[in-house]
Amino acid sequence: MNGDLIEQIEKQELLQKLIDKGFGKLIDALLSNEKEVYTKKGRLNKSGACRVLGWKPKELDEALAQCREVLKFDIFTEDNQENEDENSNR
Repeated sequence: MNGDLIEQIEKQELLQKLIDKGFGKLIDALLSNEKEVYTKKGRLNKSGACRVLGWKPKELDEALAQCREVLKFDIFTEDNQENEDENSNR
């Protein structure tokens, strides 16, 4: 349970970082319209997301690429930390 709480806080921090960088509309659309923007398997439905946002597919692709760039070091750091934790438990 404690791990779940920490994971939730980390996710919230990443979302807040994207919002602070100007991606609030995208984040809000993705979180508020889950049925329209995600498939049953949890994958992003770009057509649905574009409809909700009123964007063209190229705009969405560019915004997602910018989001990845903003979070690149945060996500890379988390992945490395998880690998180090797994290795230390062996």
